[in-house]
Amino acid sequence: MACLSKEAADILTNRNEAELQTAIETHHETLLKQRADCVDYGKPEELTPKKNARLNCELLKQVLIHRADQLVTASSTMLAEKNLYGLSLVVRGHIESMAILGYFTRRLQSLKAGNITFETFEQDIRNGLMGAKHNLFELGNCPVNILTCVQHTDKYLDAEFFHEKKEMVEDIYGWLSEFAHPNFCSNKTAFTVDKENNRMVLRKEQELTEDHIQAMRNLRISSELFNWLLTAFDERVKEDLSE
Repeated sequence: MACLSKEAADILTNRNEAELQTAIETHHETLLKQRADCVDYGKPEELTPKKNARLNCELLKQVLIHRADQLVTASSTMLAEKNLYGLSLVVRGHIESMAILGYFTRRLQSLKAGNITFETFEQDIRNGLMGAKHNLFELGNCPVNILTCVQHTDKYLDAEFFHEKKEMVEDIYGWLSEFAHPNFCSNKTAFTVDKENNRMVLRKEQELTEDHIQAMRNLRISSELFNWLLTAFDERVKEDLSE
């Protein structure tokens, strides 16, 4: 089943972006092939620290796949409704999911290089699954800051994927944040300038803009990088957490 609704697909086709639609749906199909029905931890007394860490990595991977899947589907709804606020938040959420994956892939690389201890990584991956900041969860540890994840992901991708300094993830994340926060880019979605009558006209109906399409282009980039990082993460888990 296609992840984009007919309404969303028609919008992209009418904007001469059929190739963009195909790419998003292809990346989504690739993502779904990585889904698992469960992560079997077995008997607790038989778990070694490394096996437990491997299983925690697999669980985190499946959590991120679920999140990415749902966010791609949600982007279809937001695009069909021409809701730029919602679309920006959804795509930014997808970028954050990809950044978490990139961060932990780089942490595994650091573990292999001896820059962090296994105990540190073990705690990091637990925090990745169970971390929380709200006072309601005062017994839990704080998760890693998402901007830290974005920056680490850029460093990993620049070295291992692009082979040049791009810092693409931080740039895309920053652009989407301008719409996610009540800043100028977000605010201008609500009105147009009527220069002839010296007034600002508030929009009553949603209008499709180039910003909607750019958000979907960013989703395509995030989806491709997410799938690439899934493979890199799996390979590093097998190599760096073997016994």
